[in-house]
Amino acid sequence: MSSYINALKKSLPNLALSRSWWRHWLYPMLFLLSMVLSLATYLTLDSIQQSVDAYVTDNQRTIVGGDVVVTSQYAWSPAVLEAVQDLPDEQVVYDYQFNAMLLGNTDADPNINTSSDANQNVNVSEINNSDDAQALLARIKAVSHAYPLFGEVTLASGKPLWQVLDTDSVVVETQVLTTLNLDIGDTVQIGKGTFTIADELLSEPDRPLTAFGFGARVVMDADALPATDLLGARSRVNYRIEMTGTPEQMTQVQTKLSTLQADTPAMNDDSAFELKTADESDTSVTRVSDNVLRFLKLLVIAVLFLSAVAQLGVTQAFIGREHRTNAIRRALGESMASIKASYTRVFIGMAVLACALAVALSFGLLMVGKTYLTAVLPADIALTINVLSVVKVTVVALAITWLMVQYSLYAVTRTKPSAVLKSQTATRERPPLWWYVLTLGLAYALMAWEFGSLFTGGQALLAMLGLAGGFWILAKGWLWVLGRLADKRLFGWLGRTAIHNLSRKGNQSGLFFVTLALSVAVLTLVTILNHSLNAQFVQAYPEDAPNLFLLDVQSDQHDGINEIMAQVSDTPLTYYPVIRARIRDVNGVPISEIESGTEDDPTRIFNLSYMDTVMDTEFIQTTLTDGELYTPIDETVSNDDKVNDTGISETGTADNVVPMSILDTASDMLGTELGDRIRFNIQGIEVVGQITSIRERYERTPSPFFYFLFEPEVLANAPQIQFATASVPSDSIPTLQATLAQTYPTITTIDGGAIAGRIQEFVEQMSQLVKVFTGLALFTGVMVLITSLLSTSQDRLRDSASFRLLGMQTRDLYAINVLEIGVLGVSAGAFAVVGASVVAWLTISYWFELRFSLPILTILLGAIVLIGLLVLIAVIYVRLVI
Repeated sequence: MSSYINALKKSLPNLALSRSWWRHWLYPMLFLLSMVLSLATYLTLDSIQQSVDAYVTDNQRTIVGGDVVVTSQYAWSPAVLEAVQDLPDEQVVYDYQFNAMLLGNTDADPNINTSSDANQNVNVSEINNSDDAQALLARIKAVSHAYPLFGEVTLASGKPLWQVLDTDSVVVETQVLTTLNLDIGDTVQIGKGTFTIADELLSEPDRPLTAFGFGARVVMDADALPATDLLGARSRVNYRIEMTGTPEQMTQVQTKLSTLQADTPAMNDDSAFELKTADESDTSVTRVSDNVLRFLKLLVIAVLFLSAVAQLGVTQAFIGREHRTNAIRRALGESMASIKASYTRVFIGMAVLACALAVALSFGLLMVGKTYLTAVLPADIALTINVLSVVKVTVVALAITWLMVQYSLYAVTRTKPSAVLKSQTATRERPPLWWYVLTLGLAYALMAWEFGSLFTGGQALLAMLGLAGGFWILAKGWLWVLGRLADKRLFGWLGRTAIHNLSRKGNQSGLFFVTLALSVAVLTLVTILNHSLNAQFVQAYPEDAPNLFLLDVQSDQHDGINEIMAQVSDTPLTYYPVIRARIRDVNGVPISEIESGTEDDPTRIFNLSYMDTVMDTEFIQTTLTDGELYTPIDETVSNDDKVNDTGISETGTADNVVPMSILDTASDMLGTELGDRIRFNIQGIEVVGQITSIRERYERTPSPFFYFLFEPEVLANAPQIQFATASVPSDSIPTLQATLAQTYPTITTIDGGAIAGRIQEFVEQMSQLVKVFTGLALFTGVMVLITSLLSTSQDRLRDSASFRLLGMQTRDLYAINVLEIGVLGVSAGAFAVVGASVVAWLTISYWFELRFSLPILTILLGAIVLIGLLVLIAVIYVRLVI
């Protein structure tokens, strides 16, 4: 019997506490809302990340294409081909990828001359109407017969790739068939060759994931490439060799290629190549998806921290409400440990329930999220709730709940049995230092785990704390200013009362200000960036900006192209020569030893050009001769050290040194200034340019630009390709593309407006994702406001009773709460919008180098919504609590 009584004594307080918790339904509802949404989004993103990691791990060789991959931008040298010739043919794939124009209905007029060097008299409307020809930009992938080494190519017919593919046929994506109005069995023209469409291409195992790719996919036999006449010194082809085999075979090939690669600097640049194994290759899947998912997860972690603050408000409010009950339990002899354990069980149970609800909600979010993440996820990836992610989320939820409960229960430790006879509320006690150290340690561990780096995790945590701390200081300063203004009686008595309530002890005004300001700031920043990008590239596409780009143009084709273009536009074409080159050294320092001052890679291939005048989209920032791009090189150079380093004679003569103009971004990348010298290698021929002017672009527009410009006489005879730009009516572009593809099949035409539209789609998709998650942060900030109101509800109830005794009307209570919440919320929003606008202006003007555009109407609409939300919360709070 005694054991039964003891058990009953232990269970009754727990049952009473649980009944009290659920009876006050507002507390569990707010607790679950603040936890479930943040946990569900965190679980969803973590599951997506785990799915991507598993996909890459399981399909690494398939995605890369082989065990060892060699890539180059030049045709293979005999030495490279010799290094892989010992491998059997079925273990090697030769892969050539490039963009070209597809022309449909090519057999309608066999009399059309498609030679690249002919100056034909072509009528645009005749070609378009008589032949009904249509053109489409395509991404050509020519492969040898061992393709694919891993995985399978899926065709609509279900047949194997090499059962339908030969030197006279191609397989194409659905986009080719629908855009060109073609069927299986019809023909398309690629370059100078005509091929039969043998099947519809559904998927490739090694197709890269890109945020926005240009060109419909076409797969053809590598042996058919000579018929297209698209390979050569002027072509822009990505060359790949994919290999597989035994570890011994791969080691042997790697050794040969590594030795050859080490000797590459002594060879011509057209022999340069990159060698990687499958494990070393950074796949496009990880490059795109990791960056996006990590950024979104950082937002969700911030929301998780905010939800922890909301939990803290709920636990403090409920424990404060149970102050007299706790005193009674103490008076009846219950130990403090037993009281704390009963509260811990209630809130831990709520955390477990929140995790279960989060898992259920996450299933729905996963399906919705996949739709929004199509640009950054592989098409064939299987998304599901990951067990490890569920365990991680559960551990995080339990840890946060335990920490928040321990923080709130410090007031209970000071509860005395005599408090049952007193009317005062519980005193607010702060936990000891170890609680703060443990909280920061666990937050740092979570950030380091998510970013996979102790340093990066620390940076992210410090950045979040710094941003929150900045807004906290701003909140305290603003409240102090309002308090001083109220003391000077610059407001009415209602305003003064509301402002003094903001400084109430435990009112959490600063916390609400920080959470709301952070949420509004991120939303505003995303909105402004999206608006400015759309206004710059899509909505207000400059009328005089080029919207048609012609690649791989030859000098003897100018007259014929000009005649075709003149039929649809009075604006003449502008031709730009392009010379491909690598930088050897800067002031004698090898380029491999120079640390880039930007994100650009100084060891890559650059496009040089030549012209006499600065482009209309640029201006001369600084120069040796006022207003001049080029200044003649003196016979004697003042900086002898630089002359000696570059290999010029000791007397300082400037033989073989030519004047050059450099773009400011390239100068920042290389760390150069006026007078510095850069040595280029142009297909084995070295040219040393001395910087005599530095140019800057007015803003980033669709117009072309070059990092390095020379005088025409320096590079006019260098191996080169040309591209041209034109501004034509957008509805004429399809006709022009078809005409040019049929007349000059080696020329690739790109619709700038279509590219801008594709970029807009991607930007909008990403901005919508960010807005969803920052909207979640805003919702959590509102939850913090509500829970902070709950945590001080007993004080407010007592004050309200005092106000009513002094004759205050109900409408005055409404007015005080509306003023209090409105002043705090509107000021937080105003500071956030101003701060975000400044950051957006700096980002757009100095990072993107675009024109800043402020979406005033959107900001005003957001302000109205925010004010309405704040008033609604104030009114509901007064009705439910006071």
